[in-house]
Amino acid sequence: MAEKVMALLFEDTGIKLLVATGRKVGQWANTPLEPGLVVGGVIVDEAKVADKVREIFNTIQHSKVSDFVSGKGKVTVGLSGRDSLYRILSFPVLEKSMLAEAVRREAGRVLPVPLDQLYLAYQRIPGNDKEMRIFLAAFPKSTADALLRTLRLAGEVPRVLDLAPLALCLAVNEPRSIIVDAMIDNLNIMIMADRVPQVIRSLSLHGEGKTISENMPTIIEEFSRTVAFYNSGHPQALLDADVPVFVSGDLATAPDMWLALVGNLNYKVSVLPQVMQYPDNFPVNDFVVNLGLATKALSLEKEHGNYSLVNLNALPESALPQPLNPYRIIIPIVTVAGIAGVLLMWNAYQSAKKNTATVQSQLTAKQTLITGNTKDIAAITEQNRLVKAQIQPIIDSANIFTIKLQDITAARSLTDSELNRIIELKPPTVDVSAVTCNANAMTVAGSAATQIDVLAYAQALRDKGGFKVIVSTISYTAIVKDTGEKIASYSFSFLMN
Repeated sequence: MAEKVMALLFEDTGIKLLVATGRKVGQWANTPLEPGLVVGGVIVDEAKVADKVREIFNTIQHSKVSDFVSGKGKVTVGLSGRDSLYRILSFPVLEKSMLAEAVRREAGRVLPVPLDQLYLAYQRIPGNDKEMRIFLAAFPKSTADALLRTLRLAGEVPRVLDLAPLALCLAVNEPRSIIVDAMIDNLNIMIMADRVPQVIRSLSLHGEGKTISENMPTIIEEFSRTVAFYNSGHPQALLDADVPVFVSGDLATAPDMWLALVGNLNYKVSVLPQVMQYPDNFPVNDFVVNLGLATKALSLEKEHGNYSLVNLNALPESALPQPLNPYRIIIPIVTVAGIAGVLLMWNAYQSAKKNTATVQSQLTAKQTLITGNTKDIAAITEQNRLVKAQIQPIIDSANIFTIKLQDITAARSLTDSELNRIIELKPPTVDVSAVTCNANAMTVAGSAATQIDVLAYAQALRDKGGFKVIVSTISYTAIVKDTGEKIASYSFSFLMN
């Protein structure tokens, strides 16, 4: 029998609930929230929002909500991806017992936020025989704790927690793709490659505009910036015109704006596909994240195809449902059995006295056998000592190679913060075509309409970016259009450290 799933999502404007069985959507509800109860995905008034949670449960008819509370159903809760961080980490092959500590140490090294402010969730993804690859999601403790406290006030105990951007990625069956989920108040952009989210950007659109058309300039700018950021780090696998772009949310209802979104990049744009089946009157664009949350239970990553490999449970360990304590069952049974055992022991004692003499003679024979076995054990122990002495040099060599591999991996890494500064400080009239780095320096190459723009960009990198910039080259090229008009282009190359 297919598993019943309840997908619950908190947004600034309301709470959305969806009930599905297997791949079929059964019921849904949307309860609006007063302004200020949830701000930027963070629950501010937990008591009032908990009342709204109970209210939305009551709007679902014939759904037996008690099944979910008692553990017969599965409650999956979505958390806003704002202020969350994502990384793909690489390690030498480690024992499972060592992985959690290794991930935590590496997260502390690569993340720009102290770990005591974050919850970490991770999942191993395919690597090779000599390398372990880990997808890491880090999200604010304050946001998650407020959500979990609210659910407890409402009488709910969730079994699964996921971040909205990761849930949106679950329905795409493509080797590479770009997903743009744009609502009036928030934006998520995800780039998928090798069945793994490679870049995720989430931000609030509060104050940008009251309609999706008013927000389009910001959406277009963030889309172009995200694609440029990915391409700068993957020059051998650029996002070309063959990569599909999927849109969802309010943007899915505005196809006349899709061409402006992709500009001259020539991407093919279509609505985000859905694995779930739903009635004709289901408002799919309003519940697209809930559909992703419900899709988690289908485990599509285990099927043939190109579905996302990342399907993790981000629920903090302290909030996971506690397993049944066997001692609560065993202790009463043992107590009753112990009383009966006392009575039996007296009878057994009387019988044991009669058998003592027989056992004593058998014991003497066993002790003689043990003495002989002790000599054999001593010989085997000596052989084991010699083998360990031979193994230790091999272990020492392996440790040396592991340290070297870690040094090589660290030397080739380029932090997101450096790339972000390079892209964010770029004037609108300057195009960055490549960013390369080595152990000592980085090279930024691109073009601009005027030489003044090139020098202004170099000055911004030096003054605001904290880089030491050497202008290696500035070359002038005149591009002649079909009309005979000449357009000036200044190619440049900066050497920075």
